[in-house]
Amino acid sequence: MYHRPDPLSPGAGVGIFLPSSPVKEPYRSQGLQALREMGLRPREVDDALSGNDFLARSPERTLADLQEFFISPEISALWAGRGGYGSNYLLPLLDRLAIPVPKIVVASSDVSYLLWYLMERREMVVFYGPLAYGGLAAGACDRGQIMAALNGNQPPLRFPGSILCPGHARGLLGGGCLSNFVSLLGTPHLPALKKRILLLEDVNERPFRLDRMLWQCEQAGVFRSIRALLLGEFPNCFKDAEEKESFYGRWREKLTGLGIPVLYDMPFGHARSAQVLPLGVKAEIDAESHPGLLRCEIGVKW
Repeated sequence: MYHRPDPLSPGAGVGIFLPSSPVKEPYRSQGLQALREMGLRPREVDDALSGNDFLARSPERTLADLQEFFISPEISALWAGRGGYGSNYLLPLLDRLAIPVPKIVVASSDVSYLLWYLMERREMVVFYGPLAYGGLAAGACDRGQIMAALNGNQPPLRFPGSILCPGHARGLLGGGCLSNFVSLLGTPHLPALKKRILLLEDVNERPFRLDRMLWQCEQAGVFRSIRALLLGEFPNCFKDAEEKESFYGRWREKLTGLGIPVLYDMPFGHARSAQVLPLGVKAEIDAESHPGLLRCEIGVKW
């Protein structure tokens, strides 16, 4: 059983950390306002708008930020500010992180690396959700679902999706950004796959690049190891519905022979209206009915 953090209470303090690309206005101000409107008290790291060519701050500095938030009694949750690139540099450092008690950690995109570490190495339930200065700032999220998921008022969580391959499966939820996941193949940081329901999603990748990354997963044996597959909406990846259908038709043929259920157009990560998905919890896929359904067993109080 993975360690579950306490639910998020109204007025809770939220520490916003920046492990990836630099932050810009007006996204910072809009993200802070969104958190306040959700009844939370955001606390930024110092010099939030500083950064170099592609990192908001050094990995050592981010590690110190994470440490401060994990030990602070005033912080109930840690929320990633934005993605982009750079949180992979945290992976060799994170064993130095002291976590006295589990806390809610919300992230997605490039910060998938941190979520995978916390889930796999520290056995923590984490949350794949919109970034504070990204999806939250842009309004590309479902605020009601996010707060219900984080405060434990919506058990069990249910998410509809389109069926690519039919079937039924139960397993532990894991996964995240496809391009980040592929970058870990062949490294000691690859998340566990056995008995997993795996989420893979991304944005702004043309179909040939999506195909190449999924092909790499196929050749590495990823899809033979998992119990089920969830695919995101992949916004800005297909020029039209015909191109999208052609892409999924090809992968339907490839995946059908594996005998695992597959859902696509799932509302996570870079989705048009992103929802929060807990990782490290038991889940069930029903890809026999239309639409297909993902159920997450988080209970009344996780």
